Amino acid sequence: MKPVVKIGGSLLRTAGDFLKAAEFISLFKEPPVVVVSAIKGVTDMLLELEKTRSYLLYEEILHKHLAVARLLGVEEKITPMLKELEEALKLPRAEWTADYFASFGERLSATILYAVCEKKGIPAKLFIAPIRTNSRFGNAEPLQLEQKEEIADGNTVAVVTGFIGRDGEGRYTTVGRGGSDYTATYIGKEIGARKVSLVTDAPGVMTADPKEVEDAEVLPLMSIQEAIEAAKAGAKNFHPRTFIPVIEADMSVEVRSYNSRGTLISNIYSPPPYKIVIRCGQGSCVIGLAAYELTKLGGVPLGAYSIKIDIPPRQAHEYLIKPYIKHIKSYIWTA
Repeated sequence: MKPVVKIGGSLLRTAGDFLKAAEFISLFKEPPVVVVSAIKGVTDMLLELEKTRSYLLYEEILHKHLAVARLLGVEEKITPMLKELEEALKLPRAEWTADYFASFGERLSATILYAVCEKKGIPAKLFIAPIRTNSRFGNAEPLQLEQKEEIADGNTVAVVTGFIGRDGEGRYTTVGRGGSDYTATYIGKEIGARKVSLVTDAPGVMTADPKEVEDAEVLPLMSIQEAIEAAKAGAKNFHPRTFIPVIEADMSVEVRSYNSRGTLISNIYSPPPYKIVIRCGQGSCVIGLAAYELTKLGGVPLGAYSIKIDIPPRQAHEYLIKPYIKHIKSYIWTA
């Protein structure tokens, strides 16, 4: 079945980034569904624009996108949308306007990437907010994937906006911050994909925050349940609902960069016994198959595979994860 690939906003900042994304897409043997995030930082700018209606901020957003589109020769593709955003400044505030403003980020970036694919001769089709949702603005629930057969068509790349949908009245909705991952797994479930690739600037799921633990490493394997508990504990990699569709379907997820092998998340229960350390206040949240055993050391259970302990992340990583991870990685990559 057609693979699903999400391109994160951290990989979409410049014209060169969009060319690199298109090149990556072209390497797939079967044209994928490509779920696109907003250019890095744009969603925050749009939400601020909805609050302030600042024309200076609008111009900043305009120039950020035009600078990219002009270098790529696709300016005419996004000009109507930028004019629509300008008109939106006149709208009175309502329960739906924050989501409407936020929708422009993914709509603009997906349109640019689609146009680049066209220019490079990659057969592609653009889908703007094909997910019908309820009207819970800011945290909408997907109800149905419209144009499913066209999106699943194996002859063309389907470029789809992440994060956003439409309610029954046609108003734009959002599924929550970081929701492009959730969009990708939901679409994967709906079209029967075997794997969803979440492509970011990180090489995979790390055993700890590299800014806090210098020798943090990429985790090769992780179970879906462990990933869910990591999301609940605050792991930056995941939207809390990302793995709901994965549980409901026979599907795996990989978190990777363009060049890394990344982390495979599936219905597996693999070693090591402790996988991720996340800062929780003054202590740590530890996620892994054996996490519950840490209650013997005074840990407080957060779930079946997660626990909070009063040890700083650097120490928890040194004593609970580091002794296992190198051996496990060596075994997996050579097996």
